[in-house]
Amino acid sequence: MTESVAAETQLGQLQQEIETARGYERLLKAKLAALQAGPSIEDLGAAITTLELEKVELTDRLEGLRSGKIKPVPLAETEAADKAWAVWKRKSESRRRIFVELWAVVVDGLPEGLTKEGLWEQLGLEKDDD
Repeated sequence: MTESVAAETQLGQLQQEIETARGYERLLKAKLAALQAGPSIEDLGAAITTLELEKVELTDRLEGLRSGKIKPVPLAETEAADKAWAVWKRKSESRRRIFVELWAVVVDGLPEGLTKEGLWEQLGLEKDDD
């Protein structure tokens, strides 16, 4: 009888150890999954290389600015450029509206068999990226 009690006690201890080992296994699997979800070593190496090259480029540009070789643009010149850009932007928008209105009139009077795309191609017009 004592042998069966000892065997049951040992069985209980072994089952407890198995449960502990299974818990540890689950923990390790979770850690592994977290590591696999992140970027690989190769990806990190490529990112580091890219960032180092970018750092060198930016450092070179910064050296030029700090050394005084590159002069800052005077405020008056910047303001003049901004004003000129605003004027030409308004003109461009106005011309675009005029073109759209005229194009609509032209397309309304197209002869049969000619599409607006065909006319566009025939005239050699190019579309803006806007």
